[in-house]
Amino acid sequence: MREPKARSPEQLSIPALNTPGIERREAFADDHVWVGTIRTDAGTWSDWHVHPGHDTYGFVTEGVARVEFDAEGNGIEAGPGGFVLIPAGAPHREGNPGNVPNAGVIFRVGEGPVIVPLAGPPTSA
Repeated sequence: MREPKARSPEQLSIPALNTPGIERREAFADDHVWVGTIRTDAGTWSDWHVHPGHDTYGFVTEGVARVEFDAEGNGIEAGPGGFVLIPAGAPHREGNPGNVPNAGVIFRVGEGPVIVPLAGPPTSA
């Protein structure tokens, strides 16, 4: 039987793949779920990537978070109290279009690699 667990902010670990200006912290992870926090400096963007077998759910606690899905800048935004969903296999980058830091909580649910870097954004044909 699994035991209940708690993690304080000081106990959250830093994932291996990092982006300057974006602080990701892992609270829990197993074969099907990754749970953690994210904090992004103003004007900062992640590299393009995909979560091949994981749906990603985000809850924004501060600032504005934006997720872009193509080279044309098509995407979604959410502010404090808002949620985002990035379906498994959707190429994207996330960032902060605002002038203050943003923060939130992320849940990734699925199987396989959690993140795969991409060379750049998808383009329209």
